[in-house]
Amino acid sequence: MFPGLFGFVLRWLGLGEWQVRSRLKLVRNIWILSGLFMLWLAQPPLMMAVALFSTCLSFCVLDEGG
Repeated sequence: MFPGLFGFVLRWLGLGEWQVRSRLKLVRNIWILSGLFMLWLAQPPLMMAVALFSTCLSFCVLDEGG
């Protein structure tokens, strides 16, 4: 979709050169918050939307390490 958008935002925030552990911690926190949000809502269509968004966001965060 927008290959450099997430990287641009990270560089704009001053977080362009992340370490691997900090990115993994961010992805872990994204999934924990997504899981809690899914438990709170408990409606299958919203759970699928949150899961797909979390997956996309996680891949974006992990892909920006290059």
